[in-house]
Amino acid sequence: MSFLEHFLEPTMIWFIIGLICFIVEFSVPGVIVGFFGLGAWVVAVLTYFFKINLLVQLIVFIITSVAALLSLRTRILPKDDSSIIDETDDFIGRTAVVKKTIVRGKPGRVTFKGALWKAITLSDVTLEEGEYVRIAGKESIVLHVEPVKE
Repeated sequence: MSFLEHFLEPTMIWFIIGLICFIVEFSVPGVIVGFFGLGAWVVAVLTYFFKINLLVQLIVFIITSVAALLSLRTRILPKDDSSIIDETDDFIGRTAVVKKTIVRGKPGRVTFKGALWKAITLSDVTLEEGEYVRIAGKESIVLHVEPVKE
């Protein structure tokens, strides 16, 4: 059996599909894709021991994946929101440095934690480059800043 033929066997194809699903699970939020990886590995084991046609393989894959998703997902995810860390708390009240002038109605840039962030202010004071500002809020990737009160 040649090298290519070995990788075209159903067992190997299902194993690789499962492996890809588990790798993707680490980069996609939601804890869903891994259950399809589990379903693919169940089919890989079945095709290793039994010769089953493609339709049966697909049915087993779908049933196993959906059943695992419905029965195990709630056990894996946190039960309440208190266990989820809100990263906004790491920002509020902290100090950043203005890198591009910020005027009310016109966003600028600040550095915080070594990264450059888009920033806006509701203050009527112009925040010049090099000034320190306090982070008052965060909306997605935009920081809401205000002048540091001396």
